[in-house]
Amino acid sequence: MPVRLLEAHPLAEEIRNQVVVKRGPLVYCLESMDMTGGGSIDNVLIPADIKLIPKKVIIEGSPVVALEGKARLISSNSWEGILYRPVSFAGETVDIRLIPYYAWGNRGKGEMTVWMPLGR
Repeated sequence: MPVRLLEAHPLAEEIRNQVVVKRGPLVYCLESMDMTGGGSIDNVLIPADIKLIPKKVIIEGSPVVALEGKARLISSNSWEGILYRPVSFAGETVDIRLIPYYAWGNRGKGEMTVWMPLGR
């Protein structure tokens, strides 16, 4: 099954310029434990040409097909006390693993996201 990036209508303001990853009928998500380096999932940028490779993994004793690839990482500088700052570029890459949405929350506490910013 091919992996597809889907975007929402631009009038859906909360998810404008973001994508969801879908493979067959399944929607995938990113959990914080599935990023190398332990960065924030809020700083992950999905390249429009990302290559996601299916890989079988075990979650809570059940086999699932995860998707692995390289995303870009936006600067993690703190916004505390700052209202505006110059735009920074997402130069670093980060290895990510996306899991089926139905399987999230089974490996301990952490953050999760389905909609992720798109880098064109």
